[in-house]
Amino acid sequence: MAKIHRECREKSLPAIRLTKPIDYFSDISDWTTSKRYYVRNRDIVKENIRTIKSSLPRVLAVRKVPPFSWQSVQQNTSVVPLPMITPSRSRSVDSNVADDCSQFRALFSRGDLHVRIVHSGGPGEKPRELRWAKDPSQMKNETVCNLLAKFATGMSLLDHPYRFVAETGITDLLIALRNHQSIVIVLPQLVRGIRSGLYSFDVEKKKFCLKTLSRITSMQGIGAQLVPFYRQLLPPLRTVRQSRSRSDRVHYDKGRQIEEIITSTLNDLERTGGPNALINIKYLMPHYESCQYV
Repeated sequence: MAKIHRECREKSLPAIRLTKPIDYFSDISDWTTSKRYYVRNRDIVKENIRTIKSSLPRVLAVRKVPPFSWQSVQQNTSVVPLPMITPSRSRSVDSNVADDCSQFRALFSRGDLHVRIVHSGGPGEKPRELRWAKDPSQMKNETVCNLLAKFATGMSLLDHPYRFVAETGITDLLIALRNHQSIVIVLPQLVRGIRSGLYSFDVEKKKFCLKTLSRITSMQGIGAQLVPFYRQLLPPLRTVRQSRSRSDRVHYDKGRQIEEIITSTLNDLERTGGPNALINIKYLMPHYESCQYV
């Protein structure tokens, strides 16, 4: 086997005779700079280490750069992925809308709404009427309010037959309600259902919600109770007015246009909301024109 000759081993391995005993308390800098590591003023050990490091494959530093930038096309760069964005909520801003819809479907399937659909007989035709197990006009006010809270959870539904059940049921219950002050207890549930319906893309659903809001406002003593809920009810109306503000658009809808219904509803809110109604409406809808100071 051939013997490997290394310059550093030949120069540094021979035994070194100490001419004086080691004094651990003295300066030992002369030992670190001993001539046994040097040949012709060259540090053999450091040169060997430098040679070994230079022979190793060079690992280039990789820089993190933002995506979609001019730096991403450069060499030795790594694009940082975009942060994960949680899916935004739907146009129905309330986070419990999906739960409310599922709850309404479950209530109707179990028969807890005390109603059934009477069809006209033809396959695929629309329901003819909603038949109650007991006439709502003969129910107690507490029972009517409890049913209103249940039906309000389905106001944002658009699929058949839940839409027909929710809209017809709320209309019948509001007509049958005798003591209007008892509806104050279920106003939060009604406002949430109306708000979710106003955020719907269906124009007829928005019209129904506006008419329901006008019907609730017309009840004696309820208009002033709705003022604290303006911040939930008016932003959907503002988006509708802004999206349909062009006057050169041709409308093919039958009946009253939704802009007319919105203006009529705002006028009802102003007339029945008391002295603080107008300032709250103007705060949320600055372009609203008062119906009392024209």
